[in-house]
Amino acid sequence: MASTPATRSALEPLRALRYNPEFVELDDVVAPPYDVISPADRDAYLRRSPHSIVHLLLPEAAGQAARLLQDWRREGALLRDTEPSVWWHTQTYLAPDGGEGERSGFLAAIRLAAYDEGRIRPHERTHAGTREGRLELLRAVKANLSPVFGLYDDPEGAPRAALLAHVSGPPAMEMTDADGTVHRFWQVTDADAIEAVQEAMAERTIVIADGHHRYETALTYRDEARARDGGSEADRPSDFVLMHLVNMQGEGLVVYPTHRVVPGKREVTPDLLTHFAVRELEGTPLEVERELNAVPVDTIAFAVWRAPDRPALLCTLRDRAAVSMAMPGVPAAVKKVDAAVLEAVVLQPMLGLLDAEQFARSDAVQYVRELGAATAPVERGEAAAAFLLRAPTVEQVRAVANAGAVMPQKSTYFFPKLWSGFLVNPLEE
Repeated sequence: MASTPATRSALEPLRALRYNPEFVELDDVVAPPYDVISPADRDAYLRRSPHSIVHLLLPEAAGQAARLLQDWRREGALLRDTEPSVWWHTQTYLAPDGGEGERSGFLAAIRLAAYDEGRIRPHERTHAGTREGRLELLRAVKANLSPVFGLYDDPEGAPRAALLAHVSGPPAMEMTDADGTVHRFWQVTDADAIEAVQEAMAERTIVIADGHHRYETALTYRDEARARDGGSEADRPSDFVLMHLVNMQGEGLVVYPTHRVVPGKREVTPDLLTHFAVRELEGTPLEVERELNAVPVDTIAFAVWRAPDRPALLCTLRDRAAVSMAMPGVPAAVKKVDAAVLEAVVLQPMLGLLDAEQFARSDAVQYVRELGAATAPVERGEAAAAFLLRAPTVEQVRAVANAGAVMPQKSTYFFPKLWSGFLVNPLEE
């Protein structure tokens, strides 16, 4: 963000750290978010370059990452932008369902706010568990290494219009990742354009699409910095977090499903499906998925993939009263989400769990994004069933957020992922 503490704005431009193209090849040093990097992938990224961002994202120790970051700055591998900037970013990709698409958005420093303030909201329940390791790393490196992914709703598209007027020519950064997604970044330094974006976002609600833990860790870090520095009202860099923002309208936002697999031998017995109309389906997982996706969006539906010698089941809700009974006090917008109903009406009773809080703490369900990976454990006899889901619509995400509610954990899969290392946001001058 800008070095001068100036406003109570919801958004500030960045003075980011970026890799020096004369020092490293961008393809060798950027990486996916830390939470999708397997141990084998980590080793491969570390071997690829001594300056890979993975050395900072997944270090042996937090202090080691802090020392490396300072070393890279001293030797010129990372350079600080001299001008405050907002960055326009496009991702051209091949989707998990085989289609092609392009998603666009912008990156800036967004003022942190507690969820109960209502300005920035989570969209789904997160896994219970400690964030201490990520907080320790943030305390050490004093920088946002990866962006939080945020959504906003602006039918007029004012930020896009302001920024695209200054997006032309070759991008400042470009690379193609292992999935074939092409990442392109354009730097916008025009003061009037930045001011227009600030005005457009001033009263805008932001919904976190991905990076809830990163955001919550940044909040804790901010509060620690405030306590350490006393009661000054001046803005600090730690009052903001690096965020990539996509308009829910007109910027190519698409949501993909996350399926549920229950390992072991628990059968999906008829009593668990008593509130659903059930139709047997023969065919491949892809054919079953097509049948599922053909169900009208306003009907709760899911499919159950069973052992190879048994037909799949297409389940559509026929007893809405059962949903009200199983989800007392839950906002109507959440009751329209397939994953929420599946969890409350089928999976909780199946697993002997009393409520959504117990479910969130349980590790009895595996969350799998790719269709074949969801059905494979059933084929191998490692699971009795996989529950195949449709993706929530963008409208459902918007409605749940507007209700001040959250979806169950892993309800959405936003693709493509935002990679780390293109922009690093330092939190101390």
